[in-house]
Amino acid sequence: MTHTTALPVIPGPRDGSPGPRKTVVSVPPRLTKAVIRNFRLLRRTELSFTEEVTLCVGRNNTGKTSLAKLFEFFVARKKTVLHIEDFSADCYGEFLAAQHLYASGETEQARDTVPAVTLTLHISYDKDCGQYGPLAPFVVDLDPDCSEVVIRFTYALGDGALKDFFGGVPVRADVTDTDTLEQLSRGIPKHFEMSVTAVDPTDEANVRPVGLADVRALVRVDFVEAQRGLDDEAEGHTAPIGAVFEKLLNAAEKSRNATWLEELATSIDRTLGETSGSLDSSLQKVRERVAPTLKAFGYPGLGNQEFVTAARLDSKRLLRNFARIHYPGVAGVRFPESYNGLGTRNLVMILLRLFTCYRDHTATSPESGIHLVFLEEPEAHLHPQMQEAFIQRLTSSVSLFPRIDAQMRTSMPGQAGPAEENGTAGGSGPRWNAQFVVTTHSAHVANRGRFSDIRYFRKEEDAVERGSEPGPARTVIKDLSRVTDDERFLRKYLTLTRADLYFADKAILVEGASERVFVPAAEEKLAARRPGETPQHQYVTVMEVGGAHAHRFYPLLRALGIPALVITDLDPIDKSGPKTGKCLVSEAGHTHNPSIKAWFPETEGITVAELLQRAETGPPITGGSMCLAYQVPEEPGGPCGRTFEDAFALANRSLFDISAGDVPAGELEKQARSSVESRRSKVDFALDHVLGDHDWEVPKYIRRGLEWLMAQDGTATKADDE
Repeated sequence: MTHTTALPVIPGPRDGSPGPRKTVVSVPPRLTKAVIRNFRLLRRTELSFTEEVTLCVGRNNTGKTSLAKLFEFFVARKKTVLHIEDFSADCYGEFLAAQHLYASGETEQARDTVPAVTLTLHISYDKDCGQYGPLAPFVVDLDPDCSEVVIRFTYALGDGALKDFFGGVPVRADVTDTDTLEQLSRGIPKHFEMSVTAVDPTDEANVRPVGLADVRALVRVDFVEAQRGLDDEAEGHTAPIGAVFEKLLNAAEKSRNATWLEELATSIDRTLGETSGSLDSSLQKVRERVAPTLKAFGYPGLGNQEFVTAARLDSKRLLRNFARIHYPGVAGVRFPESYNGLGTRNLVMILLRLFTCYRDHTATSPESGIHLVFLEEPEAHLHPQMQEAFIQRLTSSVSLFPRIDAQMRTSMPGQAGPAEENGTAGGSGPRWNAQFVVTTHSAHVANRGRFSDIRYFRKEEDAVERGSEPGPARTVIKDLSRVTDDERFLRKYLTLTRADLYFADKAILVEGASERVFVPAAEEKLAARRPGETPQHQYVTVMEVGGAHAHRFYPLLRALGIPALVITDLDPIDKSGPKTGKCLVSEAGHTHNPSIKAWFPETEGITVAELLQRAETGPPITGGSMCLAYQVPEEPGGPCGRTFEDAFALANRSLFDISAGDVPAGELEKQARSSVESRRSKVDFALDHVLGDHDWEVPKYIRRGLEWLMAQDGTATKADDE
């Protein structure tokens, strides 16, 4: 490892030539990427950050909370202590291997094998800035065209701690791996320590140690946790909103400039001082009445010293313990905070917490510093419309809060706001250099965010035989804007349909409304016939996408990695005549279904006969995670439906008075088409049979597709695009 000498703060351009001095970075620095190694599910993970809001979505236990925890441990805390359970499961074998190497006398190899948890931050900045400010300690390259700094946090075995860590752990045949790990785990908090280095983006071997104080001058991290205790009034907890007000006044005290909050705090303290004086007089009267009784018991002693009473009211403690929000009622009766809906209370809490984060940052951090704010599940207690509005307006807070601050300053006597100072009425003041990271389980939040802002967390597990212990699991984070060119279509579709694809264990894409009605009933019927084979805890989402659009979801489904069943129609056409038109399957030449064509891109102009042949023994499967189901004959050589309705009729001939004898396939297809054309709409057709009293059979192509889906355990596999 090479250490460079510390570079001084450079007052001019990077080449050292004289240049105009600037007091701020013209373009604020931005956190662009985090590379994580060996932390819980984040074994080898990269997360790219957007300039405004990064939306982290995915199923439960996929590493979203671990991401926030890692930033808390490494950036926000003064002292970092991890335990063996904070290391990725793959690291356990590395600990054991290192122990065996140490016992064999190969100490250097043992040290190199001991795993470490690392967090590497990539930050971009304006290379033409006049002064680096808080960036200066991290600029270790000499490339004038480089506009990135890299900061690496490493939690690893301390220097000189190898013997202490491994020395007392025996390696014998009677000592199991579990016992060894248990003994090693006790030494991790004692012998591991955190270090921070600045890394040259052009040469990883060129590094320089830096202090946490330098990191926090450049990057501030705040957390707005999910408000799970808002309805806990029976427990008598301190009012959470009062605690937020206390933090606001604390922020005002740390501010380097006079603000409206400081004026407010001074006013409150002045009022409390006057109240304390009155309270002192009242307490003195109480003392005078109590003192004779105390003297009868020999108090106070020590030369019969008298005691006095004094009231000390602290504004911040008063706010924490006694500040409440009340809502207007009827006839002058006010309702307490707990009487309002949880959603409104949660929204108020989030906004106050965000404003507190803003005030803390502007009071203690340089203007060119990065402010990373994690928001955990902001949808808690909010109804769907409020969830959508919140995520859409979150980005406006970076300009809204400074504007509110400026307006409050101008409204205080003797305080000149930015509008007055700059000579422009209505000035909005400086922007808040904030980047938000939102973790959510809400489809309403996810679908309202920009598609390019979404980061999908997918947990992958090693393939293991059923019945054995599960293999190590790890999280892969996908930037969904890179997996498809149809971002506009997909975002619009997911928004309009309220699809929850990001949070499902499995997905079914269907042709139309009739299949959307029928498929859940068919799934329930098949599951009843095969009890115990379908995991009941898994969530399957059904999306109506149509045969003309299903293929536009293929790249997204491959990136998500969840088992997906696409149910579509053969849509046969006859090209033999002068005109191309719809026809029976027995008369067909090709299919005009775009989703089927896109499934077999290597076979241009695939024929219906080829499609039936490929699906003869089972539905086509690609990548191990996607299955295509289209109409097939109920028995070899038999008739085949061209749509769901035709296939349903052929699977239930007795219900539609279709011939059961030795009749040509084409004739049976005509009978099926005729019997369903006389019925009502397609949705009514499906509802008549799903809700009817008569029994029915699931068409073969849907049955095979659902059986394939039921056999999948819902575990994401390695995506095709990786």
